[in-house]
Amino acid sequence: MNKEQYFEDLQDIINDLIYIGSSEADLQEEIETNMWRISLSPDLINQITTDDFNEFLNKVIQNRKEKIESSSSNRGMYFYLWFDIMASQLRFNLISDINKKLPFSCEIQILNNPREILDDFLGAPFHNGLPIEGHNDDSEDKEYILKIYKLHLKKD
Repeated sequence: MNKEQYFEDLQDIINDLIYIGSSEADLQEEIETNMWRISLSPDLINQITTDDFNEFLNKVIQNRKEKIESSSSNRGMYFYLWFDIMASQLRFNLISDINKKLPFSCEIQILNNPREILDDFLGAPFHNGLPIEGHNDDSEDKEYILKIYKLHLKKD
């Protein structure tokens, strides 16, 4: 597979349906319905750049804005992106803006730009999965802080 085929396969994500809850009680359904996961095979690492993924994300965000605008809901949504290092996946989700807190139990660092997260994803050493013997990066002494790119998609 080459870069063009890879991003062509991701077109379904760009056009996928979203769920907009009507209350805070719908948070779990929003999380489950609106989460997308992207993996990358090691043979594509050298073909794909941060700019390629940034362009893809801009298309996703534009589509989500259009879906929010055309919905019957009067709420906006939060788009958020993170790199799940244990799964070697780039993940993103949408939750209604009635939910003020993102659904993470660890400490988070909100970034104004997705590029650092995309760089971390592309530079990850385990796109084939974690080794059976595990991985020691000496991080157990440090508090884990998850980097999140968060964008408020307002309903105009």
